[in-house]
Amino acid sequence: MHDWFRYFGDLHQVLPEHWAGVCLVTVSIICGLMVGAEREAKQKAAGIRTVTLICVGSTIFTLASILLADDHDDRTRIAAQVVTGVGFLGAGAIIRHRGTIIGLTTGATIWTVAAVGVLVGGGYAAAGLVLTVVIVLMLVVVGRIERQVLEPCRLTDLEIVYQPDAGKTRVRLLHILDEYRVPDHRWDVAPHGENEVMKVRYCHYHHSHRSLLFEIVEVPGVVEMHRERSPRESK
Repeated sequence: MHDWFRYFGDLHQVLPEHWAGVCLVTVSIICGLMVGAEREAKQKAAGIRTVTLICVGSTIFTLASILLADDHDDRTRIAAQVVTGVGFLGAGAIIRHRGTIIGLTTGATIWTVAAVGVLVGGGYAAAGLVLTVVIVLMLVVVGRIERQVLEPCRLTDLEIVYQPDAGKTRVRLLHILDEYRVPDHRWDVAPHGENEVMKVRYCHYHHSHRSLLFEIVEVPGVVEMHRERSPRESK
Protein backbone atom coordinates (compact mmCIF):
# COMPACT_ATOMS: atom_id res chain seq x y z
CA MET A 1 0.00 0.00 0.00
CA HIS A 2 2.85 2.38 0.81
CA ASP A 3 4.34 1.81 -2.65
CA TRP A 4 1.03 2.76 -4.27
CA PHE A 5 0.79 6.06 -2.38
CA ARG A 6 4.15 7.10 -3.77
CA TYR A 7 2.46 7.76 -7.11
CA PHE A 8 0.31 10.50 -5.52
CA GLY A 9 3.45 12.54 -4.95
CA ASP A 10 6.20 13.74 -7.28
CA LEU A 11 6.43 11.23 -10.13
CA HIS A 12 9.87 12.51 -11.00
CA GLN A 13 11.02 10.85 -7.78
CA VAL A 14 9.22 7.58 -8.51
CA LEU A 15 9.46 6.80 -12.23
CA PRO A 16 12.37 6.84 -14.67
CA GLU A 17 12.82 10.18 -16.39
CA HIS A 18 11.32 9.20 -19.75
CA TRP A 19 8.34 7.32 -18.27
CA ALA A 20 7.59 10.20 -15.93
CA GLY A 21 7.42 12.54 -18.92
CA VAL A 22 5.07 10.23 -20.84
CA CYS A 23 2.73 9.82 -17.87
CA LEU A 24 2.66 13.51 -17.04
CA VAL A 25 1.92 14.61 -20.62
CA THR A 26 -0.85 12.01 -20.80
CA VAL A 27 -2.39 13.29 -17.58
CA SER A 28 -2.08 16.83 -18.89
CA ILE A 29 -4.02 15.87 -22.02
CA ILE A 30 -6.77 14.33 -19.88
CA CYS A 31 -6.99 17.46 -17.73
CA GLY A 32 -7.20 19.71 -20.77
CA LEU A 33 -9.87 17.56 -22.38
CA MET A 34 -12.03 17.63 -19.25
CA VAL A 35 -12.03 21.42 -18.94
CA GLY A 36 -12.10 21.97 -22.69
CA ALA A 37 -15.18 19.79 -23.09
CA GLU A 38 -17.09 21.97 -20.65
CA ARG A 39 -16.03 25.13 -22.52
CA GLU A 40 -16.86 23.54 -25.88
CA ALA A 41 -20.33 22.55 -24.65
CA LYS A 42 -21.00 26.21 -23.85
CA GLN A 43 -19.67 27.27 -27.27
CA LYS A 44 -16.89 29.40 -25.85
CA ALA A 45 -13.97 30.70 -27.89
CA ALA A 46 -11.49 28.49 -26.03
CA GLY A 47 -12.77 24.97 -26.70
CA ILE A 48 -11.35 21.48 -26.39
CA ARG A 49 -8.34 21.95 -28.65
CA THR A 50 -7.35 25.34 -27.26
CA VAL A 51 -7.64 24.42 -23.58
CA THR A 52 -5.91 21.06 -24.10
CA LEU A 53 -3.01 22.66 -25.96
CA ILE A 54 -2.61 25.27 -23.20
CA CYS A 55 -2.51 22.58 -20.52
CA VAL A 56 -0.11 20.34 -22.48
CA GLY A 57 2.08 23.29 -23.46
CA SER A 58 2.41 24.36 -19.84
CA THR A 59 3.36 20.81 -18.89
CA ILE A 60 5.97 20.56 -21.65
CA PHE A 61 7.54 23.88 -20.67
CA THR A 62 7.72 22.72 -17.06
CA LEU A 63 9.27 19.39 -18.06
CA ALA A 64 11.78 21.20 -20.24
CA SER A 65 12.63 23.53 -17.37
CA ILE A 66 13.34 20.54 -15.13
CA LEU A 67 15.24 18.48 -17.71
CA LEU A 68 17.45 21.29 -18.97
CA ALA A 69 18.44 22.60 -15.56
CA ASP A 70 21.57 21.24 -13.95
CA ASP A 71 22.54 21.26 -10.31
CA HIS A 72 23.40 24.97 -10.41
CA ASP A 73 20.40 26.25 -12.38
CA ASP A 74 16.92 27.19 -11.26
CA ARG A 75 14.57 24.40 -12.32
CA THR A 76 11.62 26.78 -12.45
CA ARG A 77 13.24 29.37 -14.74
CA ILE A 78 11.42 28.32 -17.93
CA ALA A 79 8.22 27.30 -16.18
CA ALA A 80 7.95 30.73 -14.58
CA GLN A 81 7.57 32.31 -18.02
CA VAL A 82 4.38 30.32 -18.60
CA VAL A 83 2.54 32.78 -16.37
CA THR A 84 3.51 35.68 -18.63
CA GLY A 85 2.71 33.83 -21.84
CA VAL A 86 -0.68 32.67 -20.63
CA GLY A 87 -1.49 36.22 -19.60
CA PHE A 88 -1.48 37.25 -23.27
CA LEU A 89 -3.78 34.35 -24.19
CA GLY A 90 -6.19 35.16 -21.39
CA ALA A 91 -6.27 38.84 -22.35
CA GLY A 92 -7.00 37.87 -25.95
CA ALA A 93 -10.11 35.99 -24.84
CA ILE A 94 -11.53 39.06 -23.07
CA ILE A 95 -13.28 41.57 -25.31
CA ARG A 96 -15.56 44.56 -24.88
CA HIS A 97 -18.72 44.26 -26.95
CA ARG A 98 -21.31 47.05 -26.91
CA GLY A 99 -20.52 48.08 -23.36
CA THR A 100 -20.37 44.49 -22.08
CA ILE A 101 -17.22 42.65 -21.03
CA ILE A 102 -17.20 39.18 -22.58
CA GLY A 103 -14.78 36.33 -21.94
CA LEU A 104 -13.71 36.95 -18.34
CA THR A 105 -14.54 33.39 -17.31
CA THR A 106 -12.78 31.97 -20.37
CA GLY A 107 -9.69 34.08 -19.63
CA ALA A 108 -9.66 32.91 -16.02
CA THR A 109 -10.11 29.32 -17.19
CA ILE A 110 -7.09 29.60 -19.50
CA TRP A 111 -5.00 30.97 -16.64
CA THR A 112 -6.13 28.24 -14.24
CA VAL A 113 -5.61 25.41 -16.74
CA ALA A 114 -2.08 26.64 -17.37
CA ALA A 115 -1.47 26.46 -13.61
CA VAL A 116 -2.69 22.86 -13.63
CA GLY A 117 -0.35 22.11 -16.52
CA VAL A 118 2.62 23.50 -14.59
CA LEU A 119 1.65 21.46 -11.53
CA VAL A 120 1.38 18.28 -13.60
CA GLY A 121 4.67 19.00 -15.33
CA GLY A 122 6.24 19.37 -11.90
CA GLY A 123 5.35 15.73 -11.26
CA TYR A 124 2.11 16.02 -9.30
CA ALA A 125 -0.26 14.21 -11.65
CA ALA A 126 -2.79 13.18 -8.99
CA ALA A 127 -3.09 16.73 -7.68
CA GLY A 128 -3.58 17.98 -11.24
CA LEU A 129 -6.45 15.54 -11.84
CA VAL A 130 -8.15 16.44 -8.56
CA LEU A 131 -7.87 20.16 -9.25
CA THR A 132 -9.21 19.65 -12.78
CA VAL A 133 -12.31 18.02 -11.36
CA VAL A 134 -12.68 20.96 -8.98
CA ILE A 135 -12.39 23.43 -11.88
CA VAL A 136 -15.04 21.62 -13.93
CA LEU A 137 -17.39 21.47 -10.95
CA MET A 138 -16.94 25.19 -10.36
CA LEU A 139 -17.71 26.00 -13.99
CA VAL A 140 -20.78 23.75 -14.10
CA VAL A 141 -22.28 23.83 -10.61
CA VAL A 142 -21.50 27.41 -9.64
CA GLY A 143 -22.68 28.58 -13.05
CA ARG A 144 -26.05 26.90 -12.52
CA ILE A 145 -26.37 28.35 -9.02
CA GLU A 146 -25.57 31.80 -10.37
CA ARG A 147 -28.19 31.54 -13.12
CA GLN A 148 -30.97 29.85 -11.16
CA VAL A 149 -30.62 31.33 -7.68
CA LEU A 150 -28.60 34.53 -7.68
CA GLU A 151 -29.56 36.06 -11.03
CA PRO A 152 -32.36 34.15 -12.79
CA CYS A 153 -33.33 35.32 -16.26
CA ARG A 154 -36.55 37.30 -16.63
CA LEU A 155 -38.18 36.74 -20.00
CA THR A 156 -40.23 39.16 -22.06
CA ASP A 157 -41.66 39.07 -25.59
CA LEU A 158 -40.32 40.79 -28.68
CA GLU A 159 -41.91 41.05 -32.12
CA ILE A 160 -39.68 41.80 -35.11
CA VAL A 161 -41.30 42.77 -38.39
CA TYR A 162 -38.91 42.45 -41.32
CA GLN A 163 -38.73 42.18 -45.09
CA PRO A 164 -37.98 38.55 -46.08
CA ASP A 165 -35.42 39.44 -48.79
CA ALA A 166 -35.60 35.87 -50.13
CA GLY A 167 -34.99 34.44 -46.67
CA LYS A 168 -31.77 36.38 -46.05
CA THR A 169 -33.13 38.56 -43.25
CA ARG A 170 -34.37 35.56 -41.30
CA VAL A 171 -30.94 33.94 -41.53
CA ARG A 172 -29.31 37.11 -40.19
CA LEU A 173 -31.74 37.23 -37.28
CA LEU A 174 -31.25 33.55 -36.45
CA HIS A 175 -27.52 34.08 -36.45
CA ILE A 176 -27.93 36.74 -33.75
CA LEU A 177 -30.20 34.48 -31.71
CA ASP A 178 -27.60 31.71 -31.93
CA GLU A 179 -24.87 34.09 -30.76
CA TYR A 180 -26.94 34.97 -27.70
CA ARG A 181 -27.91 31.31 -27.21
CA VAL A 182 -31.65 31.82 -27.48
CA PRO A 183 -33.12 28.27 -27.72
CA ASP A 184 -35.31 27.29 -30.65
CA HIS A 185 -38.49 26.99 -28.58
CA ARG A 186 -38.30 30.69 -27.71
CA TRP A 187 -38.81 32.02 -31.23
CA ASP A 188 -41.35 31.58 -34.02
CA VAL A 189 -41.93 33.06 -37.48
CA ALA A 190 -45.25 33.88 -39.14
CA PRO A 191 -46.40 35.80 -42.27
CA HIS A 192 -47.22 39.48 -41.78
CA GLY A 193 -48.66 40.81 -45.03
CA GLU A 194 -45.80 41.25 -47.46
CA ASN A 195 -43.36 40.94 -44.57
CA GLU A 196 -42.69 38.37 -41.86
CA VAL A 197 -42.87 38.66 -38.09
CA MET A 198 -40.55 36.85 -35.70
CA LYS A 199 -41.71 36.47 -32.11
CA VAL A 200 -38.88 36.02 -29.62
CA ARG A 201 -38.80 35.49 -25.86
CA TYR A 202 -35.57 36.87 -24.49
CA CYS A 203 -34.04 37.81 -21.16
CA HIS A 204 -34.41 41.52 -20.45
CA TYR A 205 -32.83 41.36 -16.98
CA HIS A 206 -29.17 40.75 -17.85
CA HIS A 207 -27.40 43.42 -19.85
CA SER A 208 -25.38 40.83 -21.75
CA HIS A 209 -28.63 39.14 -22.88
CA ARG A 210 -30.68 42.17 -23.87
CA SER A 211 -27.78 43.48 -25.92
CA LEU A 212 -29.21 41.42 -28.76
CA LEU A 213 -31.68 44.29 -29.29
CA PHE A 214 -28.83 46.51 -30.49
CA GLU A 215 -27.77 43.78 -32.91
CA ILE A 216 -31.27 43.27 -34.28
CA VAL A 217 -32.00 46.93 -35.03
CA GLU A 218 -28.94 47.05 -37.30
CA VAL A 219 -30.04 44.10 -39.45
CA PRO A 220 -30.95 45.28 -42.97
CA GLY A 221 -34.60 44.65 -43.69
CA VAL A 222 -35.92 45.07 -40.14
CA VAL A 223 -38.98 47.32 -40.42
CA GLU A 224 -40.11 47.65 -36.82
CA MET A 225 -39.84 46.10 -33.37
CA HIS A 226 -42.42 45.77 -30.60
CA ARG A 227 -41.19 44.91 -27.11
CA GLU A 228 -43.57 44.13 -24.28
CA ARG A 229 -43.14 46.12 -21.13
CA SER A 230 -41.12 44.06 -18.68
CA PRO A 231 -42.50 43.31 -15.20
CA ARG A 232 -39.95 45.59 -13.59
CA GLU A 233 -40.89 48.48 -15.90
CA SER A 234 -44.61 47.97 -15.20
CA LYS A 235 -44.28 48.74 -11.51
